[in-house]
Amino acid sequence: MVTAMKNNKRERKSFNNSFAGTKNGALYNPDKSKTPKHTPEQIAAAKAAFKIEAAKEDKKRKIVLISVIIAAPLLCWLLFEVLGYFIN
Repeated sequence: MVTAMKNNKRERKSFNNSFAGTKNGALYNPDKSKTPKHTPEQIAAAKAAFKIEAAKEDKKRKIVLISVIIAAPLLCWLLFEVLGYFIN
């Protein structure tokens, strides 16, 4: 049954576009001259920059989480106090 489903599956719309204009074997042996060359120093700098950015985002996420954990109970307590004042 799985084989029948695989054989009868719908072709993707981009199937014909992906093979358009490719040379014989170009799909499996792409021209490597078009790919950018990066030095190990550039790769190390990019990794370092990514780690710094990830650390900043992590710190920001922790600050937001802590502030929500502190602010939510305070807001609920304040809301019940104000509603209790108006009800009584």
